[in-house]
Amino acid sequence: MDRDVFILSAVSDIKPAEAIRHALENIEIPPSRVQDAVFGYDASFSLPDVQQVTQEAGLTCLAVNVSSSLRAVFFGAQSILSGDLELALVIGLGEDGSTALLLGSPDAVGRFNLLPRARLAARSLSGTDSALRAAGLASGDLTVIKNGERGARLVKELLEELEQLQAQWGLVSIGQSALLVERI
Repeated sequence: MDRDVFILSAVSDIKPAEAIRHALENIEIPPSRVQDAVFGYDASFSLPDVQQVTQEAGLTCLAVNVSSSLRAVFFGAQSILSGDLELALVIGLGEDGSTALLLGSPDAVGRFNLLPRARLAARSLSGTDSALRAAGLASGDLTVIKNGERGARLVKELLEELEQLQAQWGLVSIGQSALLVERI
């Protein structure tokens, strides 16, 4: 079983359905290929009907809700790692907009001839040090570190900064949750 999960696309928009559409258009994946949509809420506000949002975006898969968008990334990644699916869409929802991240397996990358932006190197619910140990890295190996409350948006910002700097390693952390990302 492969141990890699890739970030294929990352897009922010005010409307969640638009963020989803643009994330898929960026890599030319039809909505019918997405097997799961995981919504994470990063703030208290009037929550949309996630099934309606997925339908507006042209998706036919089921959608689930989790408590934060970083947890949604963890959930989507675990579904790919377990072999249950090849493509998962994570949608972070907040008062100031939405961020859609398309995650994919190595099989999806090969089958659809996709160019990943990054690899999820490690994730941890018990702090940054645990994520670094899992990846065999030290804190000095990190070029970009993002801390905050909006997990999916922080991942998108981290990717953009890693690409701009042409750096390899970055970390997103929210409380004790940490996600280590390797730019490809």
